[in-house]
Amino acid sequence: MKSMRSANKPHDNRRPSPKGQSAIEYLMNYAWAIALIIIVGIAIFQLNIGGIRNSLTSQSSQITQAGEQLAVVGYLCDSEGRFSVSVQNNGAGQIKDIYLNASNESSTVLTDCTGTPDIFPGQTQICRNTSTGGRGIRCGNVGQSYEIQVTVSYIDDVSGLTFKPSRNFTGTVQAG
Repeated sequence: MKSMRSANKPHDNRRPSPKGQSAIEYLMNYAWAIALIIIVGIAIFQLNIGGIRNSLTSQSSQITQAGEQLAVVGYLCDSEGRFSVSVQNNGAGQIKDIYLNASNESSTVLTDCTGTPDIFPGQTQICRNTSTGGRGIRCGNVGQSYEIQVTVSYIDDVSGLTFKPSRNFTGTVQAG
């Protein structure tokens, strides 16, 4: 005769609860969705769909420091000696009297960013050094790498202070 103890003994072959399995399936579905979104985002950025990267060149650099409001958002140097820099006003006030001093081991040029007397907040302007009579910056031949030190001088219209941030830019010479 069996004792009552062995008859009431719990079973050892347990199954996972349906709630736990549902929770794991739910989390796995969202993990795949998030992974897919990240992969698509990286692909869009790498392929530059919609011009997400800088439209001037694939190089971009912030030249701002604490208290400054001018950012260099793109730059380009070509084989004809033309150096272009796209600047943007990221501050709350206007920027005026923008000058660009670009130099490398072979030449130095000073460029006045003409066109708009003041750059309003959020506005972007392109400063170009045009090569006239061989006076442009010499970057090299198409496909060569270059390094240019750029100092941007400008006046913050609100404070009246003059800023002169400086930075080295590197890139590949483009066709002129």
